[in-house]
Amino acid sequence: MDITRRDFLEGVALAVPGAAAARAGLPPESQGGLQGQTDALMASAHRLRGPAAAGADGVAELDPGIEDLVVVGAGLSGLAGACLYRRHAGRPVRVLLLDALDAVGGHARRNEFVSRSGRRLIGYGGSQSLDTPGLFSPAAHELLRSVGIELERFKEGLFDSGWAARQGLVHSARWFDPRVWGESAHPLLLRRREEAAADWLARTPLPGPARQDLQRLLAEGPPARPLHGSRAARRRQLSAISYRDFLRRHWRVHDAVLAWWGDETLGYFGVGIDATSALDAYAAGLPGFKALDLGEQVDPLMSASARQLMAGQDDYIYHFPDGNAALAHALLRELRPDAVPGQGMASLADVKVGQELLDLAEAPVRVRLRATALGLRHLGPPQRAELVELSYVDAAGALRRVRARHLLLACWHRVIARLAPELAAAQRRALDDQVKVPLLYATVLVSNWRPWQRAGIRALRAPGSFWSGAELDFPVSLGGVRFPQQADEPMLLHLSRVVVPGDGRSPRAQSSAGRELLRQWPFERLEHEVRRLLQGALGGHGFDHGRDIEAITVNRWAHGYTLEYARPWDAFWPQGPLPCERARRPWGRVAIAGSDSGAYAYAHGAIDQAHRAVQELLPQARLPRWHATPGPDPRAIGL
Repeated sequence: MDITRRDFLEGVALAVPGAAAARAGLPPESQGGLQGQTDALMASAHRLRGPAAAGADGVAELDPGIEDLVVVGAGLSGLAGACLYRRHAGRPVRVLLLDALDAVGGHARRNEFVSRSGRRLIGYGGSQSLDTPGLFSPAAHELLRSVGIELERFKEGLFDSGWAARQGLVHSARWFDPRVWGESAHPLLLRRREEAAADWLARTPLPGPARQDLQRLLAEGPPARPLHGSRAARRRQLSAISYRDFLRRHWRVHDAVLAWWGDETLGYFGVGIDATSALDAYAAGLPGFKALDLGEQVDPLMSASARQLMAGQDDYIYHFPDGNAALAHALLRELRPDAVPGQGMASLADVKVGQELLDLAEAPVRVRLRATALGLRHLGPPQRAELVELSYVDAAGALRRVRARHLLLACWHRVIARLAPELAAAQRRALDDQVKVPLLYATVLVSNWRPWQRAGIRALRAPGSFWSGAELDFPVSLGGVRFPQQADEPMLLHLSRVVVPGDGRSPRAQSSAGRELLRQWPFERLEHEVRRLLQGALGGHGFDHGRDIEAITVNRWAHGYTLEYARPWDAFWPQGPLPCERARRPWGRVAIAGSDSGAYAYAHGAIDQAHRAVQELLPQARLPRWHATPGPDPRAIGL
């Protein structure tokens, strides 16, 4: 299958509403096209790749007055920090939040659509769900409750766990991209749960020897080359090699089997099996370990996400229609109830943020978007200074300065290393250690989902293809947002890709290489690949990309999620000292929050880091117990 140039152009007018929407003055979530960290929004930050030029402050206009707190970064951690500071300051305070993006929430971003039928649909463009609340710290739970997030309601019916089964979406599916698996590859492999491996393997494009190796691996017998020593010794051996090397050296499988599993760890660990430790792959439930008798306990050598998997996952149901953008709006509502109207959790699905109200001069809390921090300095020796000054570029491109009694940096560590020449070289090096994982999230509005029902699938994987796969939206109804029940109703689809080359290098090296690759792709390339996957996988079940796709939004996160520490790459893990602990040390009137500070890319981790940072700014306050080290609370997972 291939999409002709004519097919592609015929769909572009429907799929790229971004420019027209921007001209119409619609909010960012409704603009379509390319969103997230676009070149235009990141231009000022990219000019800071060298050392920050503090000398530019001399020509910057000074904002009037003095803020009690300036927060750099209006993502989940920055918003949480602003809320906590106001609660625990002990007096009324003025707070200013600055963010380089065009919407509040950082990676917690909403995508919004109106279908041809007039139905409004919202989806997530980044931070997806609240993962395993059973492992959250008391501080994270307290903050969620205080802003009206009632987690028990998801169990009581907000998330329709039985929806897929009622719709007959019971098969698993893989699409084999002909560019990867050959032109003779079966377009879509459907698998029934009870089907024997030999039967469905016969329908794959794997060569005969590879099918035999994969069947042997799935049978979970002993590997061809066993591991020796105690259980602890076997776990140490697995932490020292990648899962790809484990399959290659110990199972001696065909290269096509390695390609079959190659993408399997991307979504959870930010790298493929070439850079995920075999021990983390064991925690993720990948095959090949049953005969090794590794036990079920959490191992300190596992990465933070692997520990969370081993500790036992809650049902994956804690998802708002717009993902964690709803949490960002709940936090913003506490700070600015006039700009986020409504009450209660249900209203978060229908909320329309009053963008024009966020930066009113008379408001005690203001949010200034499209504002990029350039540099900071204390007005005097940091340990004795009464004020700290931040320079930034505003939305109009003007250079400005703002002064504050406290500064909370809830932005990326690598940005902080360039903002703060006051810091010692060792702390700047620790800040530079954190490299973000580059991501693409696409949200696609289709006029109906009949092809999915005909195929009997809710999701499909596409090993080795441009997009890792595609899936129907989560079955969540909240407020005025009702999840589709009939196959002829419009539906949102989600596609994702972790942009790393999969070449066996370290996660840091792969993330850096992937970011450069991602920035070369225009929206047209991303859209073409969306259409190609959906047409190739579902064309045989009645899907027509030119007819059925109504709109496409691609969220580009060149600086995506925080990179976790993991063996075999990080020899300091878990004993320490950890770079993030050195990097986040406060100085003078400045504290550091954000998920980078915990080397842990989860919403509850960002909240915990905000608690720690506010406690550093307000040492007299008594905040709930947070968890400041990477990963879930060690007491909750048995470490």
